[in-house]
Amino acid sequence: MIEGHGDDAYKYQDIKVNFSSNVYNHFCHEGLFCYLADKLDNVVSYPEPSPSRLEESLACLSGLQKEEVCVTNGATEAIYLIAQTFRRSQSSILMPTFSEYRDACRIHEHQITHITSVREFHSRKGDNQGGTMLWLCNPDNPTGSVIDTEILVRTIEKNPDTLIVIDASYAPFTEEPLLSAAEACRYPNVLMLHSMTKEYAIPGLRLGYITAHKSLLNEIRRQRMPWSVNQVAIDAGFYLLAHPDEFILPVHALLQERQRVAGRLSAMGCIEVWPSQTHFMLCRLRMGKSAALKEYLATEHGLLIRDAGNFEGLDGTFFRIAVQDKSENDTLIHAIEEWICL
Repeated sequence: MIEGHGDDAYKYQDIKVNFSSNVYNHFCHEGLFCYLADKLDNVVSYPEPSPSRLEESLACLSGLQKEEVCVTNGATEAIYLIAQTFRRSQSSILMPTFSEYRDACRIHEHQITHITSVREFHSRKGDNQGGTMLWLCNPDNPTGSVIDTEILVRTIEKNPDTLIVIDASYAPFTEEPLLSAAEACRYPNVLMLHSMTKEYAIPGLRLGYITAHKSLLNEIRRQRMPWSVNQVAIDAGFYLLAHPDEFILPVHALLQERQRVAGRLSAMGCIEVWPSQTHFMLCRLRMGKSAALKEYLATEHGLLIRDAGNFEGLDGTFFRIAVQDKSENDTLIHAIEEWICL
């Protein structure tokens, strides 16, 4: 894990609005907090060595068998488990993307190839330079782009000897058609990652899961440490699944707001905004450095953005923001305009 990765609000004294983490900050978690307060006596006992009851509940929700779901300590544990299980594989990673795929593969001695398109993967594989694994973030972090489902299915079906990892952590934040967990499980060469952290805005609890054909998950479960998911997270998972009406993402409104904010930023003339199909967007400064902008926004306005300069393939001019409500976004826009005029 690299320095500066993810949400680093802990470094600052008074962050009022967090645009850095790709979550929606306007859920009311009071019901969850009260529920967990009543369950705190559970922490004096060990949780299940593997959270099989929560896996069963998630399987029912997704139309899967319980053997096709593996709950993890956030999607990040899932990434490292997969890299460990298939140690020393040849891995192609679609870039730019989440750094943990590369870091996990490096730790577990994969031969890593960076690619910039699925077409490039096909080309390299045809030249016998491609990998036995393909890592995709769909929708992608940090760009917010979505791979066309037909292209994705064609890639899966034409490469049965390649294990394809699809990180679907940001699937709840797009209206684009995506491969479902049930559809992906029909293929014996696909592992799909899911993040309750992102979907329910609970990054402090660390809760995610893998869906895949049971033969793949049996291999991964053999690598998983017992009790990797703590009891508070397990209890939270049950509450979240039982109260979906409390956590309805206003996806359409967020996408419209992202488009509005992108237009305002682009109109400044010194910011390039990359196309996105989610509520977050990647931006590039045509003047100055994103680290300086981030520091100014955090210390002078209590606003936190993501310096994206440490994503492989990007440099110190890139930053990422996840839109929130209109008034908060307008505050951010005005603060960026103020920094540009300094």
